Amino acid sequence: MNAQAQPQEDANVPITNTLFPPPPDFYKAYTDDNLRRSLQLRGGPSNTSKARAGAAAASGPDVDVDGLAAPDFDLNDEQRHELTELRALLDKPRAEWVREEGRWMSFGQIYTTEPNIPTAESIGLPRFVEPDEEPQTSFPPLLHSFLHTLLLLLDVLTNTARIPGELEEKGWAHEGDQYIQHMTNLAATLMVSANQLRGVQAEATLVLLMERQLAIRREQTAALQDKCKAIASRLKELKVVAAEAGI
Repeated sequence: MNAQAQPQEDANVPITNTLFPPPPDFYKAYTDDNLRRSLQLRGGPSNTSKARAGAAAASGPDVDVDGLAAPDFDLNDEQRHELTELRALLDKPRAEWVREEGRWMSFGQIYTTEPNIPTAESIGLPRFVEPDEEPQTSFPPLLHSFLHTLLLLLDVLTNTARIPGELEEKGWAHEGDQYIQHMTNLAATLMVSANQLRGVQAEATLVLLMERQLAIRREQTAALQDKCKAIASRLKELKVVAAEAGI
């Protein structure tokens, strides 16, 4: 008896040892009873599989069997309410909003229907480089400014410690805040500028991949040619030996 109760207890244990969340519970609504009752209220026979096959064969493959609805005057108020609830449970989800809004969220991340690489201006960063400036020209000054600001921040942090509350009494912020903010803006600008090179990176990666595949094919071809030459040489030796032996 304990052996039979154990699988039932295990089935009720929630999934906690996975990186992905469990599937939504709405799939549990697609039971045979709900599907059969939905077809009955929509004007179809009670047998789910036969109803789908018969309606699809009679109406053609392009007709949505689940979309067939019975006339409203054939149903009473209770049946109409039941059909409304079943439609909310069983009808196909509406996905047009993804194209209308142009974005959706999955596992806490927002994705867009059209790939869009943000620019420095779109996220509110000050302009440190010109949009049409080459990375070879714009990146070195950014790195130089970042290192220079880091040295200034270290100089401030290694100064003599101030009396607690001295800066607050004078209405000053922390002496290193301006340097930290400037370094943050520089780092974000570098990241945005690097993201603009994704197309070039993808093209270069594809070229390297194809060159590697070509090199592998050439190595395999050379190995096959060497093997063929060795086999041909061995066959010639065997023919000479056979001729000398009079075979």
